[in-house]
Amino acid sequence: MVLKAFEAGYPNTTGFRKVVKATIYIKKKEGMSDEHFIDYYNRNHAQRAVPILQRHGIISYSLTYHLQRDRKLIQDIMHGQAKLMEYDAICTFVFPDYLALAKFLYDKEGAALNNDHENFMDDSQMKMMVGDEYMLIDNGEKVA
Repeated sequence: MVLKAFEAGYPNTTGFRKVVKATIYIKKKEGMSDEHFIDYYNRNHAQRAVPILQRHGIISYSLTYHLQRDRKLIQDIMHGQAKLMEYDAICTFVFPDYLALAKFLYDKEGAALNNDHENFMDDSQMKMMVGDEYMLIDNGEKVA
């Protein structure tokens, strides 16, 4: 059955959330300050994406920043030994299944948001990872 291919999770397993989690790694636009990057991404690009994502059944959408302040703090904590990624933000989408993700990716309004990337990010550096999430602790409680 074709629809089975769109289901989240891995067959015959337990502990997975049975969701499709898309994690996008982003580098900010060359020369852009950390403050401007955060402001533009949070208040402009992400806000435009919210209603489109909601239309396709998104479970959650979040942005995680990894900027100069964060890099310095973690290097201080780890005595300069942290092996940090060369990305400035991680965008995380959680969908109920692959079909919902595909509908978002092929939505005309959603695709039009790609044109906005040039205002705040280096599109050529963007990387993606998509899969399910195996949960060990949720809300502070061991689940697997």
